[in-house]
Amino acid sequence: MPNYFKNQATFMEHTSVKRKWANWKFVSFVVILIAIFVKFYVLDEHDENAAVTVALDLPQIAMRNQQEVAAILGKGKLESYYTDEQAGCEKCPRVTYREGKAEIIYINDIADQIRLNNLSDYAFEDRIILGLLNLTENIAPNIDQDGVKTWDNYQKYTQISAFSKDGHVDYILIKSKTE
Repeated sequence: MPNYFKNQATFMEHTSVKRKWANWKFVSFVVILIAIFVKFYVLDEHDENAAVTVALDLPQIAMRNQQEVAAILGKGKLESYYTDEQAGCEKCPRVTYREGKAEIIYINDIADQIRLNNLSDYAFEDRIILGLLNLTENIAPNIDQDGVKTWDNYQKYTQISAFSKDGHVDYILIKSKTE
């Protein structure tokens, strides 16, 4: 008799282990299904932690003189002269860099108004726009409507404005000091 009970106990333990293993497999399967559902139906398409391309290192360019900017962007081409009475600019040079990709107006001998062109490869999203300028603080814009996003007084810059075309960035305009 003792062997019968011993075999019965072993059989019960074995069955119990099988049942526990089956329960764990079921729970694991459910967790995987939930993860797949969340990935494809809940999360946005873009990855918040993805690397962002820097098109112009704004902190290295803004409020610098022409020689300092040329050391970073290469030789520029004088396109014309800009006049703005409000900014106190009578004949300020407008210089393009990198085959027109960047356009800078030097007001009071510093890179003040900066325009970044040809950005249609990039989505019109806050994080991407700021990342293109190498600005890491993801602050919501003051204005976000009709294909225009504007940040007023973002860090040390007076205004940053991005303009959209077909859901992508068309160009970005930065005013470093002037209004």
